[in-house]
Amino acid sequence: MARFAAVPEAHASLASARQVYAPGTHLFHQGDIERGIHKIVSGTVTVYRVTADGHRQIEAFSGPGEYVSLCLCATSPTSAEALSRVETDYVSREAFERCLLQDAQFRQTVFREIDKASADARRQATLLACRCAKERVADFVLFLDSRFAPKADGYTPIRMSRCDIADHLGLTIETVSRMLNQFKQIGVIDMPRADRFRLRNRQYLNRLAGQNDEADSRPHGLAL
Repeated sequence: MARFAAVPEAHASLASARQVYAPGTHLFHQGDIERGIHKIVSGTVTVYRVTADGHRQIEAFSGPGEYVSLCLCATSPTSAEALSRVETDYVSREAFERCLLQDAQFRQTVFREIDKASADARRQATLLACRCAKERVADFVLFLDSRFAPKADGYTPIRMSRCDIADHLGLTIETVSRMLNQFKQIGVIDMPRADRFRLRNRQYLNRLAGQNDEADSRPHGLAL
C-alpha cells in the first residue's frame, strides 16, 4: 500500500508541466511507451495491472508527493487512473534522467522512493499470501485512516470503490462489504455512509492486522 510521504521540493532544475485529470481518466495505460514521470500534486491515483487472463490487480493507491510511473522499463508495466480530480507535475523522461545524473540530492530522493515502493510491494505480497479476509480488510482500514486526512466532520473519506478495494486485497466485493459491515456492527468503526468512516477501536484493528501486541479490546460478547 502506497505511503503518501511528501517529496522534498528542492529540485528547481527539474522543469515540469502541470497536468490535470478528471475522475475516471487515465494518466497512462499499461503497455504505453514511457514518455515521462508524474509526481502527484493533489488527488488520489490507483495504480494497477491487468493479467493475461483479464484479472485486474491494483498494486497501490498513490497520493500527493508520490511519483507514478517511476520505472526503467521501455513500456509501462501498469496503468494509472485518477480516483478524484488529480493534478500532477509531469516531467519528460529526458529531463528526469538528466537531473538524476546531475543532482545527487534528487538521486537520493528517487532511490528512497524506489526503496519504499519495493517495501510496499513486499508487504502487499505478504498480506495476500499470509492473511485472511478480515485481517486484510483491517489492515486496509488502518491504511486509509493513516493516509487520508479526516474531513471537517471527523470522518475519513473512502475515495475508492468496493471493487477497487477488492481488487487490491485479492477478495470479492461481497467479502469486503461483509467485513466492513461486521466491523461496524461490533463498534470497531463508525460508518454512517459507504464513503466515510471513523475509527472507534484502533487497538482491535491493530492487533487484527498484526501491527502491534496490544490487548484485544473487542467489545465483549461480540464475535467477528
